[in-house]
Amino acid sequence: MLLDERISDHPAPQSGAKGPATHDSIAIIGAGPTGVYTLMELVKSDTPLFIAVFEKSNMAGVGMPYSPDYATYDMLANIGSIEIPPLTETYLEWLQRQPDSFLRPYGVDTDTLSERGFYPRLLLGMFFRDQFERILMQGRERGHRIVVRERHEVIDVSVSVIGVDVTFERYDGHRDTVSYDRLIVASGHDWSAPDLPDGVVLPNPWSGLIDTDSVGPKIGIIGTSLSGIDAVVAVAGRIGRFVRSDDGLSFELNGAEDDTRITMLSRNGLLPETDFYCPLPYEPLDVFTDAAIASACALGSAGLFDRLFHLFMQQLNVADPTFAASDMMNGVTADTFPLAVFAERLKSDPFVWARRDLQQTQRDSVSKHTVAWRYTILRMHEPFSDLYALMTDADRDRFDRGLRRVFVDNYAAVPPLSMERLLALSDAGILDVRALGEDPYEVRTLEDNNQLVVMNAQGRQVFDTLVDARGQRAMSLHDLPFATLREQVATVSNANRSQDPLRGALTEGFGLRLFQGKPRVFLAAISFLMSSKPFVQGLPGSHEIASVVARSVLEVA
Repeated sequence: MLLDERISDHPAPQSGAKGPATHDSIAIIGAGPTGVYTLMELVKSDTPLFIAVFEKSNMAGVGMPYSPDYATYDMLANIGSIEIPPLTETYLEWLQRQPDSFLRPYGVDTDTLSERGFYPRLLLGMFFRDQFERILMQGRERGHRIVVRERHEVIDVSVSVIGVDVTFERYDGHRDTVSYDRLIVASGHDWSAPDLPDGVVLPNPWSGLIDTDSVGPKIGIIGTSLSGIDAVVAVAGRIGRFVRSDDGLSFELNGAEDDTRITMLSRNGLLPETDFYCPLPYEPLDVFTDAAIASACALGSAGLFDRLFHLFMQQLNVADPTFAASDMMNGVTADTFPLAVFAERLKSDPFVWARRDLQQTQRDSVSKHTVAWRYTILRMHEPFSDLYALMTDADRDRFDRGLRRVFVDNYAAVPPLSMERLLALSDAGILDVRALGEDPYEVRTLEDNNQLVVMNAQGRQVFDTLVDARGQRAMSLHDLPFATLREQVATVSNANRSQDPLRGALTEGFGLRLFQGKPRVFLAAISFLMSSKPFVQGLPGSHEIASVVARSVLEVA
């Protein structure tokens, strides 16, 4: 049953109307994790609020990556309970409340639940749904009026000095417009790929493979990271099953004659690292400190990246002097550091290297041993994200081409079971990995047989099915789905001669400067913030953004 049908005692404003005069009215677009965290922060307010939550799917509170429409039983969430910001309780506490009969079909044993465990995405979606409903009850108990509009898609937003008009289409096709005092945009993933030629449509790694009637037999997956692994697991689930024995994990095909072959494609042909043991929450850094960063920033944007890299190397030297003094670190610069870090992996067979890395991280997990240099890099990626916008355009480009890849490889390490699955598929002769190289590549359709070809200077590779698993890209003003709001931001940007319209319009609290006075629209959609905050992804990022946005909204309400 839709949540809207269970809260008829909390009616929404009528068309063109606002909530009662005693309530500030706030609309939230999107009820995924960011929307849930935002709602949690808003209902802490002592001032009564009227809150309307719009969710275009039929299940508010879940989020696309964790929905049955986009995930299977085998797909793992790449985060443990210890790293998931709690809602009304922690994820582990919620799991511990569930009966064994409920968890067993998901391959989860109640006796081995751990705050560092990785569990199916579907379970995490159920956790968020349950927490969303609990937050709704808590909010109403505190005097807030909250309505949830599932299967209501917001199609336009218009801002004025007195409020925000939200136009939406209901599940029955009826359209309406309602005015609110403030609006929070917390929409989720967008899998569109604008760099593909007309006529080429690639399935995404989730619903694109789950819903497709047939794939392969020759399957290409662009991306070797988290989304790429999801795509591999989705294909594997169609053709066979993973089997655990005393010899480890293996893969068995449903039919001996199945000729499915999967090729993962990436620029460098590397597989990701396996998640490594480290102390959580993060231990403080003793060189790359707030004071040291402030001193580096005080000298201006010119040269900031190199000054930060100097601090970066000093921190590595203190934390892991053996690594910092190794031959591969001799004379490295901000531009050559990535080449040094990846050198051994680039020379190795990706599966040989991945097996060795998996075995080492499993031993470290048992002994609770932390690889100091990896942990140090992990702790420095968030400060670099905050400083990205302060760098010059040239230095941001240098960062994107180099050090950013090291940070992404480090914090996007995958669960051990995910790596075991890749190795099992490789051992079965089903999976391989190829490098595309740094040259530009094109994707074309072969008209005679509808196969897809990936072409670049190194040659061409032909596939029956090609999956775009490059992950969420940074969105720009052009991607904003609300035409009137898009025009309003563009008008302000043109007046201010801003090269990046969204970045130029955003306040520190993620409000959009559209008129004189306090902002009325706040942008909490991570995909639109990635251009200025390159690492603001995942559930911790959702919580961070939600906290800032909710605080900003309540300050101006």
